[in-house]
Amino acid sequence: MVNPRNLAGLLFCLGLTLATTFAAVGLLILYDFASHGADSAGRVTLRPGGGLLSLLVSATLLGCLFRHFAAAIVAAIMLAATALLCLAASLPVGATEFLTWLRPYLGSPALAVVALVFAGSVAAVLKLRAGWQLALIGAGLMALAGSLSLLSWWLPSLYAFALGSVPEATVVLSPLIILTGLLLPGLTLLRRHRITTPLRGLVLAGVVGIVVTTTIWHIIRVEHDQGLTSRAELLANQIRVSSETIITDKVALIRRLAYRWQLMNGFPDRDFWEQEVESYLGDFPELQLIGLLDHQHRPVRIHSRDLTSRFWLHQFRQLPATTGWLNHVAELRAPHVSTPLQDDDGNVMALIAVPILTPTGSARMVIAAIDLQQLYRDVLQFGSGGLHTRISWDDTVVFDTLNRPRLSQQQGSPQQDSPQQSPGQQPPAIRSLAMIALSPHHDTRWQVLVYLPAGGTPEETPMLSLLVLFTGLGLSFLLMLSQFFWRESEDRAGHLLALNDSLNFHLEQERNLRTTNERIMEFSKDMLCSISQDGLFTMVSPACRDILGYAPEELIGQPYDILMLEEDRVATAEQIHRLQEAGEMATHGFRNRHRHRDGQVVTLSWTAEWSAEDDALFCVGRDISAELTAEILTRERDQFFSLSPDMFCIVDLNSHFFELNDAFVTELGFGREELIGTSYLDLVITEDRPAVLAAVQSLIEGHSVRDLFIRVQDRAGAEHWLEVSATLSSDDLIYVVARDITAIRQTQQQLAQSEALLKIAETAARIGGWMLDVRTGESTWSDVLFEIHELPIGEAPPLNDGLFYYLPGSLERISAAVERCKTEGIPFDEELQLRTARGRLRWVRAIGHAVCDQQGKIIRLQGGFQDITASREALEQIRRMAERQATIFESITDAFFTLDPSWCFTYVNQRSEELLQRSREDLLGRCIWDEFPAAVGSEFEHHYRHAVASGESVSFEAYYAPLNNWLEISAYPSEEGLAVYYRSIWERKLAEKRLQDTLAELERSNRELQDFAFVASHDLQEPLRKIQAFSDRLLTRSEQFGEQEQDYLRRMQSAANRMQTLIQDLLSYSRVTTRARPFVSCDTNTLLAEVLQDLETAISREQATIETQPLPAVTGDPVQLRQVLQNLLSNAIKFHKKDQKPRILVYAENETPDGWTLVVSDNGIGFDEKYADKLFHPFQRLHQRQDYAGTGIGMAIVKKILDRHDARITVASQPGEGTTFRVRFHQRPGDL
Repeated sequence: MVNPRNLAGLLFCLGLTLATTFAAVGLLILYDFASHGADSAGRVTLRPGGGLLSLLVSATLLGCLFRHFAAAIVAAIMLAATALLCLAASLPVGATEFLTWLRPYLGSPALAVVALVFAGSVAAVLKLRAGWQLALIGAGLMALAGSLSLLSWWLPSLYAFALGSVPEATVVLSPLIILTGLLLPGLTLLRRHRITTPLRGLVLAGVVGIVVTTTIWHIIRVEHDQGLTSRAELLANQIRVSSETIITDKVALIRRLAYRWQLMNGFPDRDFWEQEVESYLGDFPELQLIGLLDHQHRPVRIHSRDLTSRFWLHQFRQLPATTGWLNHVAELRAPHVSTPLQDDDGNVMALIAVPILTPTGSARMVIAAIDLQQLYRDVLQFGSGGLHTRISWDDTVVFDTLNRPRLSQQQGSPQQDSPQQSPGQQPPAIRSLAMIALSPHHDTRWQVLVYLPAGGTPEETPMLSLLVLFTGLGLSFLLMLSQFFWRESEDRAGHLLALNDSLNFHLEQERNLRTTNERIMEFSKDMLCSISQDGLFTMVSPACRDILGYAPEELIGQPYDILMLEEDRVATAEQIHRLQEAGEMATHGFRNRHRHRDGQVVTLSWTAEWSAEDDALFCVGRDISAELTAEILTRERDQFFSLSPDMFCIVDLNSHFFELNDAFVTELGFGREELIGTSYLDLVITEDRPAVLAAVQSLIEGHSVRDLFIRVQDRAGAEHWLEVSATLSSDDLIYVVARDITAIRQTQQQLAQSEALLKIAETAARIGGWMLDVRTGESTWSDVLFEIHELPIGEAPPLNDGLFYYLPGSLERISAAVERCKTEGIPFDEELQLRTARGRLRWVRAIGHAVCDQQGKIIRLQGGFQDITASREALEQIRRMAERQATIFESITDAFFTLDPSWCFTYVNQRSEELLQRSREDLLGRCIWDEFPAAVGSEFEHHYRHAVASGESVSFEAYYAPLNNWLEISAYPSEEGLAVYYRSIWERKLAEKRLQDTLAELERSNRELQDFAFVASHDLQEPLRKIQAFSDRLLTRSEQFGEQEQDYLRRMQSAANRMQTLIQDLLSYSRVTTRARPFVSCDTNTLLAEVLQDLETAISREQATIETQPLPAVTGDPVQLRQVLQNLLSNAIKFHKKDQKPRILVYAENETPDGWTLVVSDNGIGFDEKYADKLFHPFQRLHQRQDYAGTGIGMAIVKKILDRHDARITVASQPGEGTTFRVRFHQRPGDL
């Protein structure tokens, strides 16, 4: 027969292996979902619902294995609830909107059914007497489900029984489910037999092995998925490039056709029409129809491959949006590609429209229908390694390799891949691997999607990961099993030896304890006693004579509460009842009061334990009356000492700190441990130390010290004025009470300042700027911010270090505001309080907003920072100096008025009378809402009421319609009401509006100029290429022409080449801003070396000498800066005398903290400086073309690039003496 202990050990190891595996797999699934999302492109992401089910199965098994049956039942209930939720969400009808949304995240229905069977079987084993029978049924069902799921890997017809969301998950889960089902009947045996073998090493070995195994399995899966994603992205990019090229080619093809017809007055003769259209349709199979529309968009001529294309065109013209689209094409006079449209046969086509203008002024249009499926079949004719591609326009599927037509190998007839789907239908469920947008033509919205069908796998399946997983699990199980049986045999051998030693030890212990107890009873100062079940003393130690004044024999046989105060008897009886009846093991620290023989009340602290064997209560009582009195006195003293708002300390006669309260260390910024044991004289200003020593001497002589004013230094070195009182106690300790009167001293000094200084203090504001790079976390501060924080000017601290200075309350507000601005782009304007690096408290105003790149992604935060401490302090000063303020506010330039708590005017200065257009007499004593009803419900009322309610000042700008004026307002609440400063900003707002209009007009003008240059340059290149091509052909037959004709051809070709160079230069000039890159820190020396390498041929040809010196770095566009250097150096090499070798100097000068100057000097031909401005204009030349080649646009490009970099270029030159260019770069953050 099999030993039940060994069988239980085998089942325990198997269960622990399965539980750990389920837990590891579940955690990996949830980690994969949390880090990559539910539908991460290219990831074979397992559903989080399956991971949750795995964790609950693991928790249920662990509860059963470690005999936490209640926890196992709870886990089984949660497992069943989760499984039911999965089943409810998988129902085709009747699911709620929430369940429908939750469906993609839950496990498969088959897995939910298996989980439900497992939960029910576990509950039956733990709660029902015949549960093992139900466990056998559950085991059979789980084994059957796991087998069918495993067979679904090879038999697609069994896919409905698959337990995993993907095939790989099915292969992993199926064997685990089979083994878990086989374990279910064994749970009954594990419940009856407790595993006594030490499990720490066994569990550790198994968990480590399984965790390592599952981690390696996950890593192999991730590497496989990453390779799959890379392949998909490469395929998507290849399709994007091919698609954009082929669509652009087709548009250019129809455009050339339209151009030729335009040259024929927009209406070619029929023979030419038939010949050219047939040629196009024959050469380009994707073209299905070519036609010509009149100015009302009616077909004039149509030629198509078949009637299907004509029907498609008729259907397209009937669409509501077609007329508007054709009008749009005609207005822009540019080629367009239409929205794809599916015909009745399932073919998807799009229309290319190119407008032409006839000499009569009437507009016509050339149209061509292209078969998009044929187009993309050519693009995707090569295999993609098992990956599928879908090309769509908006939500319309244009082409899908999973459903594309294929040719039968035997008959060559078109067939469809299964499943059947026509373009434009709702695509089947897929797993996206890569998605990329196409831009084959402007205002078209195309997408390329590379994917795998849902539940599908690529051609290569990661079988290595499965082999590693199951091999590792098997080895981990065997390792745990060997650990178990080794521990079992070792424990049995040691158990018998330990049992014998323990028996002898306990016998000796019993004898020793008996002797010890007798001595304890005799000499213990605590009262030891035993009480019978009837409540009578059965034994009392001699200590009762000292504690209660009675001998032991006087108390034995008496009730335990005979000396107890009446008020404590009920509580004591309840405590004894809990020990006897409720099953409490013991009580500690229970207190009650007894009457001493002399009448005093004695408080005893009891430790008691009920002994069921002796049917008695054993108690130990300690007299804590003195301790209780001392505890109360100590608590009262500590409360006063720690809660006092004044600074309190105790020092000895040797000038050392003995104790300090929280107010003392907080006020001076020290830690308690830093000061205790040190001399207080170290904190006292040198000039005040004699006064302190004299006060100590006065205390020693028996006098008290009152109103001693001294100065001390805090941790940051700042001085504090203290008002000190002290007394000497009998234990030679000096008790000192001090009050910080620094603020009072400062207020007194501020009140003594002159009226002019007060005005400056009220109006001056320190404002700085800041910037935060969201990607790197680096901060940039202006110098004022360092001054506000009392930090040395230099590198700004990181964001988290900068937030450290804010006080609680302000820290949470600014942290939340910065986070919202970083994630959502919400600007903020907060008034906050911080403590500077030197410990000073300051009020600041922090303003910030987000800056986005061209894609709308937030790249940095920037804003302003103002020290408003002065304004906060000014409010307090204004409240205390009302009479002086009346005179001051009459002289300030800002308008000012005050309101009482009832919103009535109490003061209005002269400037307010001018802005409000009301006299002071009309307003004083009147309610502001009655006198200005238009302000009710406006932002004026909102801000005013908010300031009064919160007690915080507000600043805002608002427009008040009745006065037709913009106002900048600052409102400061006080106990007397509200003080309002404001000024008119009408002229500033008007200037801002004009500036915005001017900038918008300038931007529109520049955009139109760039569009014109780009379009004109592109349109000119097509006829130039034809001229060059035809002239090349004629030159190859030059022997048929005379000398004069050959000269004409050469001149024509030369002119065409110069024209093409001009066009390319024009494009370069227009791209300076349209294709500009973000500024980065550039190594100018590296850029110069690259330019010299590119010009190596010209340098050698002209035998030029170039001398360079190290150049500082500069922040800018490296491509454009390289273009500046190349233009300057190439001009210096080119423009030199025929008999003189070029000599060029490149160096830096005038290096200052705000920038440096680049110098390029040569010994060339030079020019008259009166033409210096002409040099930087496009196509302006200072020399004849036959002498020096070029288009005259190079220096214009240099000027435009330097303008973008906020750099200034100057030139100095004399004819025959060379030229020197100087470029002044301004230093930017990040320049070295």
